Amino acid sequence: MSKVIRFHELGGPEVLKIEEWEAPAPQQGEVLLEVAAFALNRADILFFQGLHYTLPTLPSRLGSEACGTVVAIGEGVDRFAVGDRVSTIPFANARYGVHGEQAIMHQDFLASWPDELSSVEATSIWMQYLTGYYPIVDIGNSQDGDFVLVTAASSSAGLGAIEIARCTGASVIATTRSGAKSDAILSAGAHHVIATEKENVAERIMEISGGKGVRVIYDAVGGSLYDRYTDALAEDAIVFLYGLLDGESTKVDVVKMVRKNATLYPYSMFNEVRHPDRLQRGMAYILDRLKDGRLKPRINDRIFTMDDAIESYRHMLTGEQVGKIVVRVSD
Repeated sequence: MSKVIRFHELGGPEVLKIEEWEAPAPQQGEVLLEVAAFALNRADILFFQGLHYTLPTLPSRLGSEACGTVVAIGEGVDRFAVGDRVSTIPFANARYGVHGEQAIMHQDFLASWPDELSSVEATSIWMQYLTGYYPIVDIGNSQDGDFVLVTAASSSAGLGAIEIARCTGASVIATTRSGAKSDAILSAGAHHVIATEKENVAERIMEISGGKGVRVIYDAVGGSLYDRYTDALAEDAIVFLYGLLDGESTKVDVVKMVRKNATLYPYSMFNEVRHPDRLQRGMAYILDRLKDGRLKPRINDRIFTMDDAIESYRHMLTGEQVGKIVVRVSD
């Protein structure tokens, strides 16, 4: 028996329980992991609240990012063997939850654990970097001379996008609400930071970019913030809207978009990784840059243990963290 996080009803962190779980035998294409660490994402919060587009079947496990050692394999597993160290790749599913001491995962969404990374780092790479890779590199084709706007930049996805954008040679303009996290965002590689509660966003973008505007927008906020940067779009801009932190619907100003031949792209990384060729392309890009040091996972200062794992979800809801929230399960 192992300890895992489960919930039997929808709600806030109070519905989460640490429970005993007897791992089933891995089925076709599946492996059983002994988990070393797991990482949180905002999608996990939405999942147990019942607000994610992937809905749970109760009772349900949760979580999509973990790393660990393969301890059993099912029929048809040909890419991994018992004893291999692996990390999981998040994808849209209600079947596989990995937050706990053991987890079942399909081999199609596993990657080898990079030797140069600790368990805390190895569990933190795929959501953080794949989420930014597709809009900034694969679809947006960001390059030297572009300005990339990254909103909610102190999140793990935001910090990952800053690193990804810098790999393309683009200049990164990041946003944060109060400015209290500006130093941390700058230390992560952003060239400029705009405090949205204090500054005129469009004016600052145009000032920073010398009137050029931003061509790739990686927006986790939407809503009213969208209105505050659309006067600063570059020609052929692409707005990737991947989050709704504002809490209000994003109303598209068609006139402003047409003036700049701009595109609004409702985006989810999950829609990209379900295509094997696109997944492999993204993985190769990220692994190459992890090896040469251009990408380095940024972890929140506080590392949680399995015993206080539920507190980690409460911590995420405070919004106080900078970087990835991780639960270390074993040494």
